[in-house]
Amino acid sequence: MKTNRLVAKTKFLRKLGLLLAIALVAGLVWKPASANCAQVRIVIRATVRLVEDPFNLLNNTVAPGDIITGIYTYDSFAVDSNPFPEIGDYRYTTAPNGIRLSVHGLNFGTDPADVDFLLEVVNNYQNLDNYVLISYNNLFAVSATGTSVLNTIGWQLDDPTQTALSSAELPRNPPVLSDWQSIFGLDIMSSGDNGFFLIRSDVTSAVRRR
Repeated sequence: MKTNRLVAKTKFLRKLGLLLAIALVAGLVWKPASANCAQVRIVIRATVRLVEDPFNLLNNTVAPGDIITGIYTYDSFAVDSNPFPEIGDYRYTTAPNGIRLSVHGLNFGTDPADVDFLLEVVNNYQNLDNYVLISYNNLFAVSATGTSVLNTIGWQLDDPTQTALSSAELPRNPPVLSDWQSIFGLDIMSSGDNGFFLIRSDVTSAVRRR
């Protein structure tokens, strides 16, 4: 049974975008960016593309076509911690920075008591522009269990035309979705000793809250 779960979890991790996978590993060693007080709040709406829940942890609560609503918040004065000029890494360790999502009454979001939230913008690097955010420490209404639980939320947008961004500076406005491809999309992921689930969706609306 453990072997089957290990194989399933390996396949699960392979479904992550490359940048999200790298960010998950790098999250253990990256230093946080300093933060100040000019908060940007982006309200998003997404449509579920697929649900992988082989261990039925979600109890069939979420299905393709369902709508996810949420908001992510970040300090626009954060400092880039990446030395490469093509990549901007903006890291947050305090509330209210982070992301909150809801679908069918289930809430998934950044733990306000243990914030570890990254917003990464990539401009003309390896033939791509990228917009990536990931929350490492989260509170999930439904979660895998065990001694090594990993609950993450990530969103990745890609632009092979390299025209979506003009720099790696931290944007103060939401991404223009029509400029991007949603290959990996918005993921809610939980993995533990008793199994895993993945909710993958495509963001259809992103609007800054004034």
